[in-house]
Amino acid sequence: MNTNIVYKYTTKPMNTKKLLAESLEKLLLKKNLDDIQVSEIVAGTPLSRKTFYRHFKDKYDLASWYFAQFYEASFGRITEDLSWEEALLRYLDIYQEKYSVLKNAYASRDINGLRNYDIAVTRRTYEKYLALKGADITSETMHFAIEIASRGGTDMVIDWLLKGMKMEKCRLVYLLKTTLPSDILKYID
Repeated sequence: MNTNIVYKYTTKPMNTKKLLAESLEKLLLKKNLDDIQVSEIVAGTPLSRKTFYRHFKDKYDLASWYFAQFYEASFGRITEDLSWEEALLRYLDIYQEKYSVLKNAYASRDINGLRNYDIAVTRRTYEKYLALKGADITSETMHFAIEIASRGGTDMVIDWLLKGMKMEKCRLVYLLKTTLPSDILKYID
């Protein structure tokens, strides 16, 4: 084992997380998240189990961190510099690129699985976006609309992924946008 690599990655938390995420990604190419053990993730790195648990509470926490990295670089950018359509298309591009990995990650039915994290991060993104646009996100109606958009949109994208992404991305974006609750749609540019 190269001690310089171990030293480099154990002193920089972001590098350590990336190493663990890369190992998880390789494993997800072959099997479902529920079937992967933390020991397998660690075995694909020069790190220890102790180091893994310093950064993540479990494999689902690591999977969520991994997902957050590309979510924030795509759909999460609706709160910054991308239109809703541009952000969603970038998100779907990543889904296509990482199809095999995400298919096995979303196959998890654990309560801590990626689907629930995806819904939560989508909900927070809509809340932030709508608040920036001046919407009252505390109203019961808007809260309900955000839940519908977050859960429904997430499930439709996961369904698209798991069924082999046969629908054109632009068509999926169109359908997701036009079926958003009107309370949200009026704030989408």
